[in-house]
Amino acid sequence: MHDRGYDLRFAIEPKPNEPRGDILLPTIGHALAFIGSLDRSELFGVNPEIGHEEMAGLNAAHGYAQALWHGKLFHIDLNGQHGPRYDQDLRFGAGNVRGAFWVVDTLEAAGFDGALHFDYKTPRTEDDAGVWVSAAACMTNYLILRDKVRAFRADPEVQQALADARVPELSVPTLADREGWADLENDSFDPDAHAQRGMAFERLDQLALEYLYGVR
Repeated sequence: MHDRGYDLRFAIEPKPNEPRGDILLPTIGHALAFIGSLDRSELFGVNPEIGHEEMAGLNAAHGYAQALWHGKLFHIDLNGQHGPRYDQDLRFGAGNVRGAFWVVDTLEAAGFDGALHFDYKTPRTEDDAGVWVSAAACMTNYLILRDKVRAFRADPEVQQALADARVPELSVPTLADREGWADLENDSFDPDAHAQRGMAFERLDQLALEYLYGVR
C-alpha cells in the first residue's frame, strides 16, 4: 500500500464474542500483542469499543489507557453496555455510567485528539425523530461527562487525592537515568514501611462519584 503512495493506517476492533464465542483477538491486549508481531507494526493500531471490553468483563478505561501507552489508540467506538451479555450497543452514557466517566477522564487526561465514533443502535421502537434524539444524546452525554471530568481534574481536592494515591508516580520509570539492575538491587527498601502505606484510592473514587452525581 505505502509503496504505491497510499498513506493509510489500519485499526483492529477487538471483539470477545461477536459473531461467535471464540475470537482470536477478543480484547485490546490480544490485539496489541498481535500488532507487535507484524512487520510494519507502525501502520496498525486499535479501534476499541466500550461495549466489547465490558462484554469480556474488562474495564474499558484501563484498556484505552493501555492502548494510549503503546501509542496504538487510533480511534474509538463509544457506546453503552449492561454487563457481559450480548452486544447491546446502547447510546453512549447509558449502561455503565461510572465506566463512561472514567473513559472520558482517560481520554481527556491523555489529550487524545483522534476520532470519536458512536457505535450504537437506536431501539426499533423509535421513529425517525427518535433516531435523531438518540444520536444527539450520544454527543450530549459525551460533552456532559467531558465538562464533569474537566471540573473534577481542576478541583484542588481532587489534585491532592491524585497525589495521595500516587497516580503521578505511574509515569516515573522504575530506574532513573543511567541506573542499572545493580543500583536497584542495592537500593534500600523497607517492606514493613511500604506495607503500612494506604493507596488512598477510595477517596479519589468517591470524589469522582460526587462529580458524577452532580453534588460538586
